[in-house]
Amino acid sequence: MTVLNDTWRFLVQRKLWPVALLLVAAAAAVPMLLGKEPAAPAAPATAAVKSEESTLTTEPIVVPAGDGDRAQRRRVLGSPKDPFKPNATPTPTPEPAAPTSPASTGGGDATGGQGPTSAPVSTLGSPGGAPSVPGFTTPMAPVTPKKHYELFELTVRFGSSEEGTQPRQDVKRLEALPSSEEPVLIYLGVLKDNKTAVFMVDSGIVAQGDGECHPSRAACETIHLKEGETEFFDVPSESSDGSTDAAPAAQYQLDVVKIRKTVTTSAKKANRSLARVSRSGRQILRARIAGDGPLRYRYDRRTGRLQKLDRKAYKAVVAKAAKAANVHEGRS
Repeated sequence: MTVLNDTWRFLVQRKLWPVALLLVAAAAAVPMLLGKEPAAPAAPATAAVKSEESTLTTEPIVVPAGDGDRAQRRRVLGSPKDPFKPNATPTPTPEPAAPTSPASTGGGDATGGQGPTSAPVSTLGSPGGAPSVPGFTTPMAPVTPKKHYELFELTVRFGSSEEGTQPRQDVKRLEALPSSEEPVLIYLGVLKDNKTAVFMVDSGIVAQGDGECHPSRAACETIHLKEGETEFFDVPSESSDGSTDAAPAAQYQLDVVKIRKTVTTSAKKANRSLARVSRSGRQILRARIAGDGPLRYRYDRRTGRLQKLDRKAYKAVVAKAAKAANVHEGRS
């Protein structure tokens, strides 16, 4: 006991009494722990090990699925198909024809014969009443474009320059101005630019103004005039001996007011417009060609325009006219 007391005092003096309390508690707990019996250890689990030969021979590698496994599988919408099978093209089947009603059965005709038993059934969407097949489109008939005709009308003012402004008048093709008895000009037509009117000038007439003379101003056989242009024509006077005086017998003024172009798809209207040709002017033109030779223009009835011939085409026309004249002289 003296040893324990001395040890306790020593610890208290050294202020180590907490350590003393821990030692006392440990000394009291050791006998209690040692007095308990230890629990028996649990037996280790033994796993059944099969040999490789017995496993491979008795159990299959792939386990067949049961009803529970099939129920747990993900359901796929639609009908199942083989991914390796090619898609088959469905064969179109014609739609069944509507049954024939008694009302569609025709009776006897006027001659007493049996009429048609049924009327043709028209299928919607098929031209001509032909049955339509699903998946196929009936080819449409090509639409022929309508032909367009170009027509031209000429409005002028023509008369004596001393009488002032003349009234407007529409001129037909090959019409003579001022008249067929005293022709000064003959309207031939419009060039392909749709802006130029061509007139044949009578021999001996002197032209001056805005127009363009062909082949030259001194020898003006034809003159070109556009809309808004003005030309003066001097008619020479003849004396009793046949010579021409210096002073003109008369002077005419020509104002091109309007060149109108219209387009139509009516062949009847086009033919009626193209037929507006002066017969007396045609005779004057033919007499002029017979005496002085053909002009360097050709009227195209298909386009309604006047075409100026090039040198090669003009020579061919002159040769053809000379040949026709020789044949006419030989017959006479």
